[in-house]
Amino acid sequence: MSPIFINTGRSPAGWSFWGPSFSCDQLWFIKTVLGREFVNADALTQGTMGHIILGHHYARLGAAQPEGFVFEGKTYTDPEDFMDPEDALRRWVREIEKENGTDASPFIHNTLTLYRNYRVREPFFADRILGVEMLAKLTLGYDKEGNFGLWTDTNLETPTLLDCPGLEVPHPNVPQLQHGQPVIVTKRLDLIVRSSRNGQVYIDDHKVTGGSVGPTVAEKYAMDGQFSVNDWVGRQTWDNYGGVRLNLVQRRDPWSVSKQNVPPAPYRNRNFPRQLFRKAHHLAEMLVGTMSGELTQADWEQTQTDLLCYHRFGKCGAFDQCRLGGAE
Repeated sequence: MSPIFINTGRSPAGWSFWGPSFSCDQLWFIKTVLGREFVNADALTQGTMGHIILGHHYARLGAAQPEGFVFEGKTYTDPEDFMDPEDALRRWVREIEKENGTDASPFIHNTLTLYRNYRVREPFFADRILGVEMLAKLTLGYDKEGNFGLWTDTNLETPTLLDCPGLEVPHPNVPQLQHGQPVIVTKRLDLIVRSSRNGQVYIDDHKVTGGSVGPTVAEKYAMDGQFSVNDWVGRQTWDNYGGVRLNLVQRRDPWSVSKQNVPPAPYRNRNFPRQLFRKAHHLAEMLVGTMSGELTQADWEQTQTDLLCYHRFGKCGAFDQCRLGGAE
């Protein structure tokens, strides 16, 4: 039997789907409805390559534990059940080129150097690995006590259905939004561990970065909505859940590694399901109008602020289209 290759791709209704809509309706329309990608390609590719190599690294560590660990419903106790991390990286590079023509080969050497330095800086791993690249699903609705929120299947009693007539047949690029269907959020969790220090369970989120990995970085992510999803998953899934930590990995010299706790955002987390409910219906109503011809791309609101139109990767890829038009 061939060793397992873990594909760390996007989850179907994950933050790459929902996130842009909380920033800019126009950007969500361009990315999701028109299907255009505007993330810095080099940074995205290198980030994914880092996730591939670290995912296999921790899967093999998890399988080497005395109790093994569970991956996609099955317990594994032999590290050789998973591909060697460096072999997995090279396989991903070959597959992504066949899939969409992306040439990731220029970044192989850098990612291997990152990984080898990572192992030097993290030679021992004392925590208990519970999961690697785990896909979680949450449904908007009511739990068994009648509380509105985002619930795992175990806790969900009554899902809230999207009520937008005109979307009985969803837009072909947006199957996540359909009249009469539940509103779902999915999330791929990079690494779940139980701390050997305090027994708490943490979701570790790998961030491969060319920038700083200093102690203040985690605060920048405190209001990132994807970590609200993590919080809703974590509190329902594991006893003694401790929160989200960033595993910051620098992809250039000095190849620093830093683990930081993401500050909790309880107010945002409580509000998030209601805001997601309104956001899903707003997007659906805009889609209905666009599909019927009553609305055009010009009706999708633009954020119009330099703080979002320019970001850590530079200028938003849709900047010139939003400024000049002509590409509807």
